Amino acid sequence: MTKQDISMQRSLSLVMTRSAAGLALACAVLVASPVSADESEVAKIEAKYDGYKTNLAPLVLDRGDNLAYTQAGPTIHPEQTAFARQMGRGVYMPVKDKVYVAVGYGITSTTMVVGDDGVIIIDSGENDTFAKEVMADFRTITDKPIKAVIYTHRHPDHPFGTKGLGVTEEDVESGKVRIFAHDTFEEFLINDASVVGPILSIRTALASTLLPIGPEGRVHQALGPTFDVGPVSLLQPTDTFSDELETAVAGVKMVLFHAYGDAEDEIGIYFPELKHLHGSETIQGESFPNMYTLRGTKFRDPVQWYQGVDNLLKYAELSDSYSGSHMRPWVGNDFVVERITNYRDAIQYVHDQSVRLMNKGYTREELADAIELPPHLKNDPWLGEYYGTVAHSVRNVYGGYLGWYQADPTELATPGFAEKARLYVESMGGRDTILERARAAIDNGDFGWAMEILTHPIRIDHDDMEARALKAEAMRKWAYQQPNIYWRGLALGGALELEDKLDYTQVWNFAAPDIIKALPASAVIESMRVNLDPQKAADADLSVGFKFTDVGEEDALHIRRGVAVYSDTLPAETDATFVSTKAVLDKILLGETTLPQALADGAVTVEGDPAAVEAFFGYFDPPSDDPIKLVVR
Repeated sequence: MTKQDISMQRSLSLVMTRSAAGLALACAVLVASPVSADESEVAKIEAKYDGYKTNLAPLVLDRGDNLAYTQAGPTIHPEQTAFARQMGRGVYMPVKDKVYVAVGYGITSTTMVVGDDGVIIIDSGENDTFAKEVMADFRTITDKPIKAVIYTHRHPDHPFGTKGLGVTEEDVESGKVRIFAHDTFEEFLINDASVVGPILSIRTALASTLLPIGPEGRVHQALGPTFDVGPVSLLQPTDTFSDELETAVAGVKMVLFHAYGDAEDEIGIYFPELKHLHGSETIQGESFPNMYTLRGTKFRDPVQWYQGVDNLLKYAELSDSYSGSHMRPWVGNDFVVERITNYRDAIQYVHDQSVRLMNKGYTREELADAIELPPHLKNDPWLGEYYGTVAHSVRNVYGGYLGWYQADPTELATPGFAEKARLYVESMGGRDTILERARAAIDNGDFGWAMEILTHPIRIDHDDMEARALKAEAMRKWAYQQPNIYWRGLALGGALELEDKLDYTQVWNFAAPDIIKALPASAVIESMRVNLDPQKAADADLSVGFKFTDVGEEDALHIRRGVAVYSDTLPAETDATFVSTKAVLDKILLGETTLPQALADGAVTVEGDPAAVEAFFGYFDPPSDDPIKLVVR
C-alpha cells in the first residue's frame, strides 16, 4: 500500500468516525463472540486459572457457596460465568495464624490481622449487614477484640460497615479502637456524599443494586460477587497521615503509605514482621482496572496510578504474601511481584499509547478502536476486562488531557439537545421509519446502532413506549454479549428504566443520612451552595450565619444574586444567625423536620430576623424522592 493509499484510507476513517461522533458507547465496545450456553466453553475459560491456584493462599474456612450467579446460559457471556466461579465465599490465610481475608461475602474482601491482644480490620465494607457476617466468621478464628480499623479509602464499599463489626462511637472516642485513613479521606468523602451524591448514587445503582441477581440481571460485580443495599455506618478516622506512617497496634508493626489507585486517598499497608503487603485497591481486584469508572468520577490520573503501584512494588519485593480489597490473597514473592508489575505496566501502556496517538490527532473514539493490550498483558488472567476496559479507559485519558472538545467545530455548532433529536428524526424519514430500521438492525445483530437511532424519537417523546420497548430489547440483547460487568449492568439497568421497571428503593445512597450526619458542619454548609435555585435567588442578597453549639463551629453563607458564597468564619454583620446543633441542621436538610417546626420546638434560635432565615432556606432545592432518569432524557 502506498503512502497515498494510506493517507486516503486514514482520511476516510476520520470522516466515518466523525460522522458518527454521537454514536452510543455500544458501537465501540469489546467485540464479543456470540454467547454460548455450552458448559464446555465456560470450562475452557476457567482452565486459564488452574495454573495459578498454587499461588492462592490456603482456604481455611469454606462456606461452600457463591453469592454470584454461576450457571452458564444464553444470556450470559461465558467469560462472565467463568469469572463468577472464582468468587466462592470463605476465609483465606496468607500468613499462618496471623492474616485472614474474607472473600466472597460482598464486593469487598475484608482482612483481619491478629495481634498479641487484639485484631486489626482492614475495610469494614459496604454496610453493617455485610460486616456482621464477616465478623461472625472471623470470630470462629479468634475472639480477640478489635483494636484498629483501617479505611483504605472513602469509596462506598470500604468504610461504611464499621458499626456492623461491633465498634461503637464510645470505643472510638475513648481510644479503645483507632481508625486509620489518609488525611484527604474526609475531603473526598464530602465531594462524593454532599456535592454529587445524588447522581453518583443512581449511576452506581443502575449497574448493581437495581438489578436482580440471575441470568437476565447481575452475574457478579467483578470486584466481588455482589453489592447490596443495607444499613450503613461511618465512624470518623482518629489517625490520619499524608505520605507514610509507621505505627504498631496490638503488637503488630505496620507501615501505612499513600498509594494512589482508583481513589486519590488510597493507602497500602505493609507488615514488616509478617512480610505481608495489603495493596487495597491500588491493585483493583482480579481484573483490568477501572482507569475511569462508568458510574462517574473525577479524572483518575493514570500516571499517578502507576506511580502508586510503584510504591506497592517497593514493599512487594520484601513480601511473601499479598492481599487486596477485592480479591483472593496471593502467596509467593515471585508471583506477587509479577502480578503487580503486569498490572502497573498495563496502566502505563494504555496511558502512553493514548497520548502517543492523541499527538497524531486521534480523537476520543478513534483511540477506543485503536488501542489494545499487548499479548503478554492481555493474556494475564488477572487482567481480564471484566471491571475496567481499555476502550473506556482511553477515553478517560483523552478527557483528562484535552477535555471534552475533540477539535471539530461541529461540536460547537451542533443544535441543542432536543432540537438535534428532532432534526435526526426528520432527516431519517420520520419516527416510523426509524423504528423499522431499528427492528432490522436488531434482527441483524446491530444492537448498538439500533440503540443509537432509537434515542432520537424517545428524546422528543418520552411517552413513546413502542420506541422505548424496542430500544430496551436492543439494549438487553447487547448486554447479554458483554464480558464486562459494568457494560452489561448499565445496559440491563437502562432497559429496565425504559420499561419503567426499576425499583428505586434499592439505590445505594452516597448521601445516606448516616453519612451526612457524620460529616462536619462546615462541609454540610459549604455544600449547600450546589443546591441553590438560581431562579428563586436571582435577585437575592442575603447573608446568614451559623453557630453550632454542639461542635463549636461558626460559618456563613451569603446568597448573592444566584450564587451562594461560603465563609468559614462568622462575619461581623449578617441578616440573621442560625443557632442550633449540627444534628438539628441535618434533620432540616434531610427533610426529617422543618425550620418552622424546629423554631417552634426551640431546637433553633435566631439572632436577628427569623424571617430572613426562613427565606434563606427557601432559596434551596428541598430533598426530593423523585428518581433521576438517565436513559429516558
